[in-house]
Amino acid sequence: MKEYKNKQKYSYQMKYIKNNYKKFHIDFKFDVFNQFLDICKKNNTTPTTVIKKFVNDYIKNNL
Repeated sequence: MKEYKNKQKYSYQMKYIKNNYKKFHIDFKFDVFNQFLDICKKNNTTPTTVIKKFVNDYIKNNL
């Protein structure tokens, strides 16, 4: 029964994500990505957080 509830919960999450988010794939050269990842770790953040912040700032500054 617990497994069914987890699957049900997961399906609701997937539906929400599908209806409210857009995936965006970016290709990086390995050396560029590895440098970026290392810098993010040093700054206690993640690449995703940095990219999302950049996009939000870019939108704000270009409206």
